Amino acid sequence: MQEDGSAAAGMILRNHEGGVIFAAYRCIFNCNDALEAELHAIMQGMALALQHSSLPIVVQSDSSTALAAMTGDSLSSSVYGHLVLEIKRHLQDREFVPSKIKREQNRVAHRLALYSRTESTTAVWLGRSPPCIEELVPLDCNPLIME
Repeated sequence: MQEDGSAAAGMILRNHEGGVIFAAYRCIFNCNDALEAELHAIMQGMALALQHSSLPIVVQSDSSTALAAMTGDSLSSSVYGHLVLEIKRHLQDREFVPSKIKREQNRVAHRLALYSRTESTTAVWLGRSPPCIEELVPLDCNPLIME
């Protein structure tokens, strides 16, 4: 929210069949804009994915700018350089594949972030999703075939 600087990040990790490995949301205080919130979500999601999966991870986001920062230098010397550096550190530990999706395909993450921001709370669910997104989980699965 531009008015008060409040923001939140929503993340979900699924297995190859669409089952939930974890779902999480995190309140972000004093956030500058949507790009910063998206970078926080990518960074936190990658950190959790490293802990809960040993497989290559597809990072899906509706932000082309945030995804480009994973592998390029576009934001390295910006105010968000510290977040980009942390994201790139995660890239050293595992294969992460950036994947651009449409905003309509990212409803679960957005609902998680909205819930976190309005409730000012942070939480992680392992092996299941929280009640605030149960109806969206089966509808908002973006399967990929990795070759």
